[in-house]
Amino acid sequence: MAFSDVTLPRTDAAGLRAAVPDTLARLVAEVAAIVADPGVAEADIVRCLDRGLLCVAGASRLPELATEALLELAPGQPFAVLPADWQHGPTHAFLLPGRQRLRLLPGLAALRIHTARRVARGRIRYLAPAGGRLYLQPVPEAACSLEVGYFRLPQPLAGAADKPLCLPPDLVAPLLVNFACRDLFERLEEGAAERKVQTTAYGRRFDAALAELLGRVGPVQEEPVDIPCPSPFEENWP
Repeated sequence: MAFSDVTLPRTDAAGLRAAVPDTLARLVAEVAAIVADPGVAEADIVRCLDRGLLCVAGASRLPELATEALLELAPGQPFAVLPADWQHGPTHAFLLPGRQRLRLLPGLAALRIHTARRVARGRIRYLAPAGGRLYLQPVPEAACSLEVGYFRLPQPLAGAADKPLCLPPDLVAPLLVNFACRDLFERLEEGAAERKVQTTAYGRRFDAALAELLGRVGPVQEEPVDIPCPSPFEENWP
């Protein structure tokens, strides 16, 4: 059932979270009750909640978003396109068949350094992400596959019964409601200069909730870990 097909409750949302799960409908009702402005439409609130979910997922490595993908490579193909739902990573990579672990490098500069003056074709040994692609060296001489781990984008909240299942239940409202309220009050308090009382208050609450989340799951890793291969696979490659 589409979100637009559901009539949301219009009453004060105080205490609702204690009694029901944090569905999109309930989150919207809670934000609407806090903002209490007839100029703020339900669609505006949904957009803010979705932006909040993307913001939180972008700042952390949520365990529920960890996944893997199989990337197929043709002979001579110098890179693989990362999945459309890719957000963070890669976290690990294996060459198939055989499931040989590959070495992940932080970027193209490191890839060039590690592969300078070495053969351009052969069994893949190094990988480096850049621009939505996973570049590899050497370029494979035969068709092969990569098993790549990464963190995907969260599913957007669209239907009234949708829940942000990737978030800890006790932090759903502190994160998403406070984010949405901060964004909405920022618009409503435009022109108030430094006197954006509500914007500041809900911004601090969101920051506190995000800090608690990061304390549990850790922040996003900005660059891939340089993971060395086992020495038998490395052969003469340092």
